[in-house]
Amino acid sequence: MHYSLRLLLVLGLNAISCFLIAQVQIDSSFAFQSDPSKDYSIYIPSGYEDGKSIAAFLALHPLNTSNWDGRRWCEEISDFAEANTVILICPDGGADGAIDDPIDTAFTTVMIDSAMAWYSISPDSLYAMGFSWGGKTTYTYGLNHVNKFAGFMPIGAATSVSDIIGISDQSMNKPFYIIHGSNDNPNTRYYPMIERLESEGAIVESLLMPGVGHTIWFPNQVQILSDGFTWLKENSTSIVNVEDHITDAPNPILTKENYHSDVPLLFNDDVSGVATIYSLDGMLIYKGTTHDTKAPKQNGVYIVTVGQSSQKFIVTQ
Repeated sequence: MHYSLRLLLVLGLNAISCFLIAQVQIDSSFAFQSDPSKDYSIYIPSGYEDGKSIAAFLALHPLNTSNWDGRRWCEEISDFAEANTVILICPDGGADGAIDDPIDTAFTTVMIDSAMAWYSISPDSLYAMGFSWGGKTTYTYGLNHVNKFAGFMPIGAATSVSDIIGISDQSMNKPFYIIHGSNDNPNTRYYPMIERLESEGAIVESLLMPGVGHTIWFPNQVQILSDGFTWLKENSTSIVNVEDHITDAPNPILTKENYHSDVPLLFNDDVSGVATIYSLDGMLIYKGTTHDTKAPKQNGVYIVTVGQSSQKFIVTQ
């Protein structure tokens, strides 16, 4: 697995709006609802260029808190993300590990909208994947927010058809690439899900791996996940209601996105409170009130956050 290099490469003074970064995993948090520090991780592949459209996966972790959280899950599948030049958005399920509690599903939506604002993710190229409980949530969150996603890749989903009663009809014409182990209760977790999705008009491809139990550490993991992604891309249909992404996205908090160094940021009239500025590799640059916030002294691309809203901005000489 890759561990984050945490290195931002800005190529030339004229490359502020189109830059490359080294592969990086951002592990950060912000206050959300009742949680004063809700964690998340984002993986950005080395091939990312700001301004150039890229695909992304909402990646949902398993339940076992002794082995998994958002950060470790992001690390585990970063090889897949790097090989396929995709961004990973990995919200953390909190102390109980369940990624589908109400606070977690609300946080997941905010994370998706924020990542869409921060990075050049194509609205038609957002996918969902997850393993075990995260695989179950790929079904449940995915079908409850079906217009956000171009396709789904549940892996060893700890689920049954009862989990999608009332929402399975949302799968019509949506592609599902289902990966499962033959020793992982397929008669409950695999075959019935395929049958139900197909009966609702979903586009389904599946891989039942012989001799594999309930694990993400199966042979040829990166190749198998890459094959699934390739199939999803080939079978994706355009997201019909793209306007949902625009409507649901946070309102801009700045009146403009380009600043000279060390000048005050211009916030919209209805935005006030504590502002934080981060570099794109997750380093905290500044924290203070919106009235006192200035652009960093160094050229680059930054993220400013006020409450649950965030926006990317650019600093030049």
